[in-house]
Amino acid sequence: MITKGIIEPISSVFVNLVNADFTAKQRGVRITEERILLDGSPEAPLDSIQVQIANVESKFASAISDTGEIRVEGRVKDGVPHLTRVGSFEVDVSLEGSIILCRQVDQPGMIGKVGSILGQENVNVSFMSVGRIAPRKQAVMAIGVDDQPSKESLQRIGEIPAVEEIVFLKL
Repeated sequence: MITKGIIEPISSVFVNLVNADFTAKQRGVRITEERILLDGSPEAPLDSIQVQIANVESKFASAISDTGEIRVEGRVKDGVPHLTRVGSFEVDVSLEGSIILCRQVDQPGMIGKVGSILGQENVNVSFMSVGRIAPRKQAVMAIGVDDQPSKESLQRIGEIPAVEEIVFLKL
């Protein structure tokens, strides 16, 4: 599924679970998989998954580690996939619908400012999660939305002085 999700947007052929690895190899993508058994039992269910992608550009630079790799982690909670880490930021994001990721300086009022801009456009927020490195330092706000905000609204959010980066993801 991960390989399919990575290759599908950049491939001109139909990509499915059967041909995803082959299509990736044809495009020069090297896939390596490492399993780490935490309790020593190969039958133990998968608790989480970490994906690292090297030598690529990201729509959200905050996902890039110090070594230049895109790094994200996730897990399944109650049958729903969740994003639990973006770069060095811990988040709790349900991977359903559409999401706004916003890197910012952690300061009071940010949730209200962003929520007000979305509310003025009648965009309903389904959830919001903030992950930060330390109080009043860098943070990532993940906002689930039921409707796609206009480019103008996203631009207004990006113009908030504390906002350093913003991306809209339609899942």
